[in-house]
Amino acid sequence: MANEHALTSWRNAQNPKVSQIELAEKLGVSRWMVNRIERGERNPSLKLAIRVQEITGGLVTAKDFAGREARQ
Repeated sequence: MANEHALTSWRNAQNPKVSQIELAEKLGVSRWMVNRIERGERNPSLKLAIRVQEITGGLVTAKDFAGREARQ
């Protein structure tokens, strides 16, 4: 998928693949929240974005959650 979110790409690239449920447990949020973040329907708090960055080893950063305008 061309517009796949960086977080989705990271999850799918892990070996073994990390499910939304597993990621949600590591982040301390619901699977629903992970799903909405990946779909661009919700933005994580700064605290959660930092936690994502820690879990992904910096491969997914707060900038990945910014709108298209902010990335330009």
